[in-house]
Amino acid sequence: MKVPVIVRQAMDAWRLLLEVHHELTHEMDRELREAHGLRLDWYDVLVQLNAAGGRLRMHELADATLFSRTDCTRIVDRMERAGLVVRERATEDGRGVYAALTSAGSRMLREAAVTHVRSIEQRFTGLLSEAEAATMAAAFRRVLTTDD
Repeated sequence: MKVPVIVRQAMDAWRLLLEVHHELTHEMDRELREAHGLRLDWYDVLVQLNAAGGRLRMHELADATLFSRTDCTRIVDRMERAGLVVRERATEDGRGVYAALTSAGSRMLREAAVTHVRSIEQRFTGLLSEAEAATMAAAFRRVLTTDD
């Protein structure tokens, strides 16, 4: 059975997306570890906490980072031992727990951001024209906002 060209092209795009994601995250993780002793998933936690003003409830952090709640808990456990975050009890209901940036976590984020942004530029955005980047962004937005 002959597969239509449009289907082959779409499947090629899908496979390339997976390969690019794998390669870029692997390389960015390696660079952050070598330069700062920081894992890429830890960097993501620091970015999300910083964007939220310094703290998030654990379930909100899991949602923001796209980690499962179990994975997020394990990551925060390790980051807490490293002094980058602390857990705080929610005073408003007593049951909730926040993950909060420490000053060491904020400092690490500032230092690692230089490496991370440079890596994104070298490995991704710097390789695309403005039109290519706009087309990709529009396509990704459409995929993410399409209702099932």
